[in-house]
Amino acid sequence: MLYDFIIDTMHTLFKNGLTLSSLGAVVFLILKQRKMKAQLRKFLPWMFQDDNEIKAYMANQIVIMRNQEIIMRGMGLEPWTATISSEKPQATASLSSRFYLSSWAITTYAQLANKYTIRRYSKMAKKRIVIDAGHGNQDPGAIGPTGKKEKDFNLTMAIKLDALLKGNPNLQVSLTRRTDVFLELKERVSVANKMPADLFISIHANAASSSANGTETFYNRTTSAPLAGVIQRHMLAATGFKDRGARYGNFAVIRDTKMDAVLLEVGFISNPEEEKKLFQDDFQNRVALAVAQGICEYLGVPFDVQAPTVPGQEPVKVTPYPEMSVTVHTAAGSTYTGYNVKGTTWVPSRPIGELIGGRIGYTKGKVTINGEAVETMNIDGVGYVTARDLTKLLDARIFWDKTTPSRVEIYPKN
Repeated sequence: MLYDFIIDTMHTLFKNGLTLSSLGAVVFLILKQRKMKAQLRKFLPWMFQDDNEIKAYMANQIVIMRNQEIIMRGMGLEPWTATISSEKPQATASLSSRFYLSSWAITTYAQLANKYTIRRYSKMAKKRIVIDAGHGNQDPGAIGPTGKKEKDFNLTMAIKLDALLKGNPNLQVSLTRRTDVFLELKERVSVANKMPADLFISIHANAASSSANGTETFYNRTTSAPLAGVIQRHMLAATGFKDRGARYGNFAVIRDTKMDAVLLEVGFISNPEEEKKLFQDDFQNRVALAVAQGICEYLGVPFDVQAPTVPGQEPVKVTPYPEMSVTVHTAAGSTYTGYNVKGTTWVPSRPIGELIGGRIGYTKGKVTINGEAVETMNIDGVGYVTARDLTKLLDARIFWDKTTPSRVEIYPKN
């Protein structure tokens, strides 16, 4: 209000006299007025052109922090929080706290401002991702029962993942290798550290006995555990293999890199059944899509797919249906992606059906739950069933969030 402005101006002049600092204060009070800001925005729009970018950047950071908190809680880890006492401190303590809080606020703001200034010049700096195809050339990696080589699977998956992500305007993707060449572990690490990358994803196929099976994701630092959890959840829904979890691993490429880094073991090439699937084009497309979605979810950026242009490969099919977040509340439960198809909720039959105690199978193109064939929808090679069939055959208790209908909560029978 004009009255407040006049009072503040007079107070500043009487208190400090006509000095350079008081004149600065008056200018500040003038610029603070809403009408003045509106006029400046009208005639000098360039002064305000980055507002939306700042908001977008801060919103993006908030999404990442919220995702990390949700993932940590799901893993049984309690995020650190600061509690400020409501009791009135002593005068000296209050003054000290105010000083340190102010110092922290100024330092933090300066760091964020500097970080944003750098990002602004690269147009909200794209998130940099390095995809590492394990092994190569004279190092074949593990070899399957039929002679298929892990290095070939790794490279194919890296190229497909790159094809899915490279068209995303929020991401900058690099590969450690695009051909059948060999790189030392330290060279792979160097590529990511020199960039520097925001994420490092190393792709592999596992090997052990012929009966070993499942999908797992390794991390080395605790700061990478949330990323591992997200990728494992998405990848598991795509492979349909046994869940071996997101777990600690002391591998050089995820130990010596300086950013969030994970090593994916998609399946066991030493297992005849899993080896066969690992080299199926549909399976590879499905897993690449799942990993791409997991990366975008973790970074808090939209999953914006451009059809891959890899010579000799069909574009990866992306479902046109609205996505739903499906959380399974069991000891080993997690959150999966479901779809709303004409008002009906469809969820991946495996692993959700198995998590709530069902026996999932397939016969004549249909999913079976405890031996009974149910209505099935094949979405990108994954068998989806309706939520109501889980209730009908497994007594699952399913709830839809009234405020956010795209969120579904599934509980096993009592």
